[in-house]
Amino acid sequence: MDRDKAFDLARQTLLQEVETLQALAGSLDDAFWRVASLLSNCNGMIWITAVGTSAAVAARFAHILTCCGSRSMFLSPSDGLHGHTGVIQAEDILVAMSRGGETEEVIQMVQIANDRNATSIAFVNNTDSRLSHASHLMLPIQSSHQYELMGYVATTSTVAYSAVCDALCAVVLEVNGYTPEKFAKTHPGGAVGLDLSSSKPDME
Repeated sequence: MDRDKAFDLARQTLLQEVETLQALAGSLDDAFWRVASLLSNCNGMIWITAVGTSAAVAARFAHILTCCGSRSMFLSPSDGLHGHTGVIQAEDILVAMSRGGETEEVIQMVQIANDRNATSIAFVNNTDSRLSHASHLMLPIQSSHQYELMGYVATTSTVAYSAVCDALCAVVLEVNGYTPEKFAKTHPGGAVGLDLSSSKPDME
């Protein structure tokens, strides 16, 4: 492949992702508001579960939610289906991510959460999937199948899921009133911790 063709391919990929995010921004509706409200007002833990590429997005979402003042953890189905779902309580929320919505382990996680009287939310592209029907709520996060590498490798959909999770975190952060001063107490490490502590010398 020559240089110009590589640039053309790269631009096409980036523009497909931009197009997808613009479509998502224009399609926000009551489903987004309901999920944002539930996450913002959760009195228990917010558990996020997924497998494959979605698991990377799920772990990222759990981390950012916690950084926004809402307690959250990634719960792997490989651990959850071997006893660790015992941590799920009635006041908790389980967010289950799956583009196709047919991943058996993720569906099982939702079924267990439902049995334990937790609230289950499906983040899906396929709104008629088994995961969608098994969950209490569904948040569609849709992107073109053709925009995935080879039509199957989760690329554009991963960007779409991450972006919607970021949008949810923006609402959660605002509702929680989680300030840099509060964040500094749980993030003393790294460059962020140094910046937080130096910009707020009187926080103690």
